[in-house]
Order: sequence, then structure tokens, then C-alpha cells
Amino acid sequence: MNHTMISAQHVTKRFTEPVEFVVLDDVSIDVQKGEFVVLVGPSGSGKTTLMYTLSTLDTEYDGDIEIDNTTIRSLSKNQLATFRNTMIGFVFQFHYLLPDFTVLENVMLPAQRLGIWSEEEMEHRAMEKLALLGVADQASKKSNKLSGGQQQRVAIARALVNEPKILFGDEPTGNLDTKNTDIVLDILQDLKTEFNQTILMVTHDTAFARRADRIISIRDGRIVE
Repeated sequence: MNHTMISAQHVTKRFTEPVEFVVLDDVSIDVQKGEFVVLVGPSGSGKTTLMYTLSTLDTEYDGDIEIDNTTIRSLSKNQLATFRNTMIGFVFQFHYLLPDFTVLENVMLPAQRLGIWSEEEMEHRAMEKLALLGVADQASKKSNKLSGGQQQRVAIARALVNEPKILFGDEPTGNLDTKNTDIVLDILQDLKTEFNQTILMVTHDTAFARRADRIISIRDGRIVE
């Protein structure tokens, strides 16, 4: 049975600087549990704004967004922060690892922020995710000693450490060569296939987009067929 993990209804987003303009114009989409969806469109189309809005990083919009049957607008600021930490993982074009921390310490950070497990449990969960991503042997290294591809895999492990229901990504392969892009795409496919992970990503990469279950094209703030 399908379960709607993300539901956006009539979402409109306006920017007011330097002049007022509509960046998302009456957007409605649903994403099902276990679905791998990519957002594509030209620069300035609104795809990244939509991803940030759906992932609760941007809460200034008109319309309604539900994640796993929770209405985002019903949450207080503190409730939203906890909800985001529990439900959502993020992977960005830049890995944003802390260079003076080890790989293991970087991956544990979201779990420490959530604050519901012992240190031993957090370390165990972090090592599990590093093993899943094929970089457990790098756990004790400082993150700045890794290759770009390894760093992005560590960033994905960090995004997964709290076992989020949805993994969001903004151009996660944008800085990677073809070989490492293929590795990351294989990892995302495995997450979907083996763990029924819901994935929503923004990309310019047509090869990346073709690996998804569904492509949503955006132009001038509207979904186009």
C-alpha cells in the first residue's frame, strides 16, 4: 500500500528583494514512501527553492506541506527542529565536513544533536552507516585527509545516522567526477531498494536524473510535464 511521505498543496513562495517576484507558483506534488524523485530545471527555475521548502529549511510560504502526515505549519520552532533532526537527512553539493574532526566524529554530529542515544550507541550507529557507505576503514582519519568522493560518502553517512525517513539532496554529485558520481548513484539506488528510503534530490545531471523513479521538471516556478 502506498504511503504519501511528502505532500505539498498549492505552495507559493515569494521573494521580496531586490523586487518582489514569485519563485514558486501554486506548486502541488506528492512523493510516496520509497520513491526516488529528482527535481530538474534551468537555473532560476525554482527547483532548489522547492527542495528547501519541502525539506522544512524554508518555512516562509503560502500553501500546505505535510511530511509523513504531519502538517509543518502546526509545529513550533523547537518542535520543527526536533522533527527535522529525526525525519530528514540532507546531502549537499559541498560536503560541509568539519576538517579538524575525524570521519567518525563528523558522522556522529546529528545523533549528538538529537540527544536520545548513549555515546556508545551513537558510535555504533555511525560505524554502521560508514560501513554501509564503504568508508568504515576511514573512521579515525581527519575528514580533510579523504578524497572528494570519500568525503561525499561520509556526508551521506552523516545524513543517514539518525535513520531519517526522507533523504534530501542539492546537487550531491555536482563536485564529483564520473566515477564517484556513479558510486554515489549506486549508493542511493541501494538505499531505495534495500531500505525503502524516500529520496528527493535536485540535479542538473541528466545521467543522475535517469536513475530516479520519477523526474519532476520545473520552469518559472511551475511544474511542467
